[in-house]
Amino acid sequence: MKRWMWLTLAAVVVVGAGVTLVALPSGQEWTTDSPEALAEFQAAMDAEMKLYYDEAREHFRRAYELDPEFVMAKMMYSNQVRWQDKDEDRAKQMVEEVLASDTSKLTPRERFFIEQRRAYHEERQDDAIAIVDEYVAKYPNDPYILNQKALRTWRLGELEEGERLYQRLVEISPNWVIAYNQLGYITMMQGRFAEAEEYFKSYRFIAPDQANPYDSLGELFITVGRYDEAEESLKKALEIKPDFWASYQHLVLMKTFSGDLEGAREIIARVRDADGPEEMLFGMECLEHYTALRNAEAWQQIMDEADSKCVEGFKEGFSTVSTHFAACKLGDWETAMAMEVETANLLEEVEKHAAEKDIMTVRGAFLHMQGVRLALQGEYAEAEKMLRAADKGLTYVEAGVGMYKLFNRMILAEVLLADGQDAEAHGLLTKVRGVNPVMVAEFEDSGLKTIGLDRG
Repeated sequence: MKRWMWLTLAAVVVVGAGVTLVALPSGQEWTTDSPEALAEFQAAMDAEMKLYYDEAREHFRRAYELDPEFVMAKMMYSNQVRWQDKDEDRAKQMVEEVLASDTSKLTPRERFFIEQRRAYHEERQDDAIAIVDEYVAKYPNDPYILNQKALRTWRLGELEEGERLYQRLVEISPNWVIAYNQLGYITMMQGRFAEAEEYFKSYRFIAPDQANPYDSLGELFITVGRYDEAEESLKKALEIKPDFWASYQHLVLMKTFSGDLEGAREIIARVRDADGPEEMLFGMECLEHYTALRNAEAWQQIMDEADSKCVEGFKEGFSTVSTHFAACKLGDWETAMAMEVETANLLEEVEKHAAEKDIMTVRGAFLHMQGVRLALQGEYAEAEKMLRAADKGLTYVEAGVGMYKLFNRMILAEVLLADGQDAEAHGLLTKVRGVNPVMVAEFEDSGLKTIGLDRG
């Protein structure tokens, strides 16, 4: 099965065992003869609602072991077997058993998830979408099914419809707390930061004992330059759940953007000592390393590491963008353009089967890289076009992408100044100041320089 389908299936049920249900299909919610298996399954769903994936995995495993005929437990655990245990053969066998099971005695909700899984398994994406729409029409007040439609629209970047669906989800199921999180990110993506903050604070108010509300608020605070508040909120998330790894990642992001690389290294060391996820640890180390090199203007060293694992592992990430920038600063236009071609090829691949956020990030990197090269070659008009296109495609979907958007805007402002468009440049800076005043203050302190262009 194609990777994008498994990524979709990994998020096939966003959960909430304690959710208040209204006008649901009649009968029990999940089909098993084992009360113990049902309790484990509900605990798994509750853990997933909190984004506590390790705990969810263990509960799904126990539910399946207590009742191997519990179809939904088997389907959910198959995701864990594939992604956590890396046992693709066993996962495939479990899925095939699920698809071959008798669904006549299952609830409509369970049949929905199995039909959806079958469509993805058979690579019938259009049918998978139609199945969601069909079941939402039949069972408009089932939060599990409605959530699937809301999740799909959000992933596709259909923000207005996604916002409407998540608001509806909150109406029919006020305790479906992850909806507040999604509403916060949807409004943040649109630059509606005050509304996003209210959604995240509502989420925190309803679930003060969970880590994710504090983590989400931390991301918002990073984006708008409220770094002290970001650190406080992220540390609170880790106080609640010390292995909530995303908060470490966001702390490192905040530390690097605020210039505290020593603080970033300390956090990375904590994650390493705590045996944090290798892939996440690798990403944090790459971000810190390339930030330090870029701050030191170590262009040749960056080029000497052009074949490093950081560049290979993050084709659209900061290490690659930094290597491209170093090539431009050294006048190695051939290498810079070759990297742009490589990113264009990645974009073509991603556009075939990725979520809107992934496409947006790779496309933004592709356009940004071209804009930087053209600017340093003195082609200001063409550079402006590329940087504006990158800006248009990037949103504040999360702190990393949001900061990327702002960074791209700062370079665009510098290009406008170099081209003699002072009024345009200062108008853009006013917009950035309205989001993150700290970033503009740093730009002004640097003499209105980000990439080092001469004024026109």
